Amino acid sequence: MDHLDFRLFTTVVFAAIFGVFAVYHLLSYLILRHKILLFYFILILGLTLHWALSFFINNSFDDTIAKFADKASLTTAMLTTFGLLMFTKNYLNITRKPYPKLSKIYRSFIFIVVSLPVLHLANTLFTGIVWFNDAIVILAAITSMASIFLNIFAGFWLFNAQKFNKYYLYSYAPILLAALLYISGWFLKRQFSFNANPILLTSSILVTLQLILFSLLLGFKFKSIEDETMKIQLEANQNLISEVDRQTKNLQIANNSLEIQNDELERTNKLKNKLFSLITHDVRAPLNNISVIIAMIEEQIQDDEMKQIFEKLKGEISDKIDMVNGLLQWSYSQLEGIKLNKKRCDLQEVFTTVKNEFERIAEDKDITIKLEVSHAEIVTDENILTVILRNLISNAIKFSHKGQKIELWSKQSSGHIEIGVKDFGTGMDSSWFNQIVQGDKPQSTRGTFGEKGTGFGLLITKDFVEMLGGEIICESQINEGTNFILRFKPELEERTLDSKA
Repeated sequence: MDHLDFRLFTTVVFAAIFGVFAVYHLLSYLILRHKILLFYFILILGLTLHWALSFFINNSFDDTIAKFADKASLTTAMLTTFGLLMFTKNYLNITRKPYPKLSKIYRSFIFIVVSLPVLHLANTLFTGIVWFNDAIVILAAITSMASIFLNIFAGFWLFNAQKFNKYYLYSYAPILLAALLYISGWFLKRQFSFNANPILLTSSILVTLQLILFSLLLGFKFKSIEDETMKIQLEANQNLISEVDRQTKNLQIANNSLEIQNDELERTNKLKNKLFSLITHDVRAPLNNISVIIAMIEEQIQDDEMKQIFEKLKGEISDKIDMVNGLLQWSYSQLEGIKLNKKRCDLQEVFTTVKNEFERIAEDKDITIKLEVSHAEIVTDENILTVILRNLISNAIKFSHKGQKIELWSKQSSGHIEIGVKDFGTGMDSSWFNQIVQGDKPQSTRGTFGEKGTGFGLLITKDFVEMLGGEIICESQINEGTNFILRFKPELEERTLDSKA
C-alpha cells in the first residue's frame, strides 16, 4: 500500500469510527438529557472533523481546499480540546463551591480554547500576518497538550473525591500517549520531512481505544447513578410507609379517643335531658299551680291595696313561667332535636288559636290583636309554627303601649310565603337583633309595664324558623314598632307535601 492509499485508508476508516461514536452519543444525549453526553459528543465531533480534514490536506486535488482544510484544522483541534475539558470537568464534578481554584483554572483554559479559533479566523480574514498566525497555531498545540496534563492533574487531585474518579485516571493513558505522539509528530513534521504514517496510525488506534474506555466509564457512571437513585427511591418509599403507619396509628388513637369523648358526651346529654325533665315536672308545674292559686285568692280579695299586690305577684309568677317555658323549649331544640311533622296548615285557624291564648294578657294592656290572612295555607309543622308565633306575640304585647294594636298577618310575595307579627310599640335597635341572629347571648330587656324578658324567645324563634327551612327578618325603628317577618319558599313546601301524599 503506497503513501497516498495509506492516508486515504486511515482517514476514512477512523473518521467513520469516530463518526459512529459521535452519532451514538448525540442520540444518547437527546434521550437522556445529561450534559456529560453532550460534552462527550462535542469531543468526538471535533476528533471526527479533525481526522476528516487531514484527507483534504494531504489528498486534495485543489490547493484552495487544502489551504482551507489546513486553516480549519486549528478550529477542529480546539473543538476537540473544548469537549475534553468540559467532559472532564463534568465527570469529576469540578464546580466553584467545593473546588474554586481548580474551577477557575478550567474556566481560564476554556476561555483560551474558545478565543484561539476566533483570533485565528480574524487574522486570516483581515490582517494575514504570517508570524501571528504561526504563533496562534503553536499556542493552540501547547494549549491542547496542557489541557491533557490539566486533566491528569485534576484526576490525581480528585482521586478519592467520588467513586468513579479513580477509574477516569486509570483510563486516561491512551489519550495521553496519543496526544504526545500526535503533537510531537506534528512539531517534527514542521521541521523535518519523514513518514508520519506509523504515528498517525498509532494515534488513531489509541484515540479509538480511549473513546471505548470513556464510553465504558459513562456506562458505569450512569449505572451507578441509576442504582443510587433507586436506593434513594427505596429509602423514600420506606420512609413514606413508616410515616403512613405512624399516621395510621395516630389516627386510630385519635379515633378511639373521639369515641370515648362521644360516649361521654352522650352520657352528659342524657344527664342534661333528665335535668330539664326534672325542671319540667318540679319547677314549671308548681309555678302553674301557684299562678292558679293566686288567681283564685285574687277573686276573693276586696281590699284594693291587696288586689294590687296580688296583681303584681301574679305578673311576676307569669314572667317566671314564661322564662321556664322558654328555657325548656330551648333545651328541647338543642339537646333532643325535633322531628318535623309537616302537613298542610290553615293559617286562619293557627292565628285564631294563638290570638285566643293571649286574649286575656292583651286585654290587661288594652291591646287589640288583628288578623290579616291574605295567604290562607302553608305546609309546615303546626306545633313549631305555633311556638314561634307565641313567642313573637308575647314579645309584641310586652313592648306595646296601652291602647295599641298588634297585627298577625300572612301573604305571598315575590315567590315566597310570608308570615308576620307587627306591633307599633317601643321598637328596637336592629343591631340587638343581629347579635341574636349571630348566636350571641340574649340580653335581658323590660316591657312597657316593667315585664322582664330574657331574650330566649327570639333565639328560639330564629332556630325554629331555620329548622322549618325559612328565615326570619326584623324590621324595626325605635318608638315606631317592630315587624317580624317569617319567609318560606313555597316550592319547598309543595315538594314536602307531595312526598307525604
